[in-house]
Amino acid sequence: RRRAFRRKLPFGRGAVLVVGERAHIVGIADVSVTGAYLTTRAPVSAGETHVLKVLILPARVEVALRVEIVRVSLADHESSDHPRGVAVRFADLDETSRALLAAFVAREPRRR
Repeated sequence: RRRAFRRKLPFGRGAVLVVGERAHIVGIADVSVTGAYLTTRAPVSAGETHVLKVLILPARVEVALRVEIVRVSLADHESSDHPRGVAVRFADLDETSRALLAAFVAREPRRR
């Protein structure tokens, strides 16, 4: 089960999942310092390792994170919080990426 605090993100917060030679635009439903849930229909399977490119705000720094696919739910919505998509675990985070990610996860969402 989840061990780290997860930040839910508004619809439309995107990233790029690089699978082989193809880049897939994905939505980020939620993120923590250990992983994320991505809304996508990209052809992936549990156990695979890919690269997720994310723009970390407010630093406006793009980080390329190695991710392991831990769960795939492409046939149906898991819940209202998790539509079709995949759960990923971050692998081999360096200290700089971990610090940027931790600051992003802890940040309060901007009010409109």
